[in-house]
Amino acid sequence: MLCAATKSSEWIRADNWECTRSTWTRTLQVLAHHKEQVQQKFGSDVNLILVVGGDVVDSFPRILPDGSNLWNASDILKIITEFGLIVLAREGSKPLDTIRSMSVLAEHADKIHVLQDEVCPSSVSSTRLRAALAANQSIKYSTPDDVVTYIKENSLYRS
Repeated sequence: MLCAATKSSEWIRADNWECTRSTWTRTLQVLAHHKEQVQQKFGSDVNLILVVGGDVVDSFPRILPDGSNLWNASDILKIITEFGLIVLAREGSKPLDTIRSMSVLAEHADKIHVLQDEVCPSSVSSTRLRAALAANQSIKYSTPDDVVTYIKENSLYRS
């Protein structure tokens, strides 16, 4: 699906490394893998920054039903200090409140950049797109046509 989404781009590429892993992979491991790959190709002075929606930052303090944390606090710290974080504010998310409420985030707020587009705010998120598909709604104009075709051909996200 990512290959379909990036097919027409000259500067974005999809990598299937995470998909080929036999188990779920933490975000920090994925970033470390790609940092190594990028630095091998372009040199050690190149770095990666994680870009996420505000809803992802809002999930940092989430506790799972079994009582464990969704995000490992040490992973969050390493992501921020070793990579940096760009947050795209979205309707319904409150990343600045989350950053202020978590000491691990507040202590390194200088490495977190929250972008808020007042002119054309984006409320598109993969969670909302999956929910629309599960409700049998179209995502045609919010997703590249090749991705919509891939989702249909593979019967993804239907309830």
